[in-house]
Amino acid sequence: MKRIMVFVVFCFFVFTCFGQKGFMSLSMGASVPVGDFAKSENLYKNGFAGTNFVLNFDGAYFFTTYLGIGGTFSFGSNYGGGENLQNRITEEIPKQISLWKSEFPGLSIPFDTVYNFNIGQWNYVNLMAGPQILIPLNNVGLDFKALAGLSFITSPEREVTLQLTDGEFSSSQENRQLNFGYILGSGLRFGVGRSYSIRFSVDYFYSKTSLEILNAYQTDSTPVDLPNDKYNLAITSVHAALGITYNF
Repeated sequence: MKRIMVFVVFCFFVFTCFGQKGFMSLSMGASVPVGDFAKSENLYKNGFAGTNFVLNFDGAYFFTTYLGIGGTFSFGSNYGGGENLQNRITEEIPKQISLWKSEFPGLSIPFDTVYNFNIGQWNYVNLMAGPQILIPLNNVGLDFKALAGLSFITSPEREVTLQLTDGEFSSSQENRQLNFGYILGSGLRFGVGRSYSIRFSVDYFYSKTSLEILNAYQTDSTPVDLPNDKYNLAITSVHAALGITYNF
């Protein structure tokens, strides 16, 4: 929490105390997952993430005509999976249970068992700052940025339960972590007056999180903890957003 407060004060100082050579913008657009984050093949290597939205509050102050410092406070969301994720889970759980069956004989899946799913979505909040380059072109401004800082990531809540021959099996995953992250991107501002412009931006976002799948088995009202599965996942997405900018 202290790190976040220091970062907020730093960004406020940058954007309010250096004079009249910068901008602040509010934009919204699509968050498109890429890489392993978007793949839907392996439960322990992929994020099964789907396209959703991103909300950006960006700002920058330019010390010279071309060079400055920028920052962002953004919220992004991606769908946490769908039919592909459910199919992978229904394929993986019988394999896992077969490995544990020698130690837990009651782990037996009936032929007509029904899987019950509750799956949420990915959410992340970014607070970052870094160098920014501006290329002024008459009434158009083209900027490039490289930002780094904090990324608070919430993984989708995944709850799966199924009735066994003797008892119930459950598997769950939910995680919240504060991690390092960075954003590489560019923006294009079109002036619509002395103080306002329309801004279109495209950013690449990266962070990383560690996840754990908790497995449990209950029979005769007696819960039994099964081995858990841990893995790391890179959170990568491309953000395309459109919004309004105030130039100061």
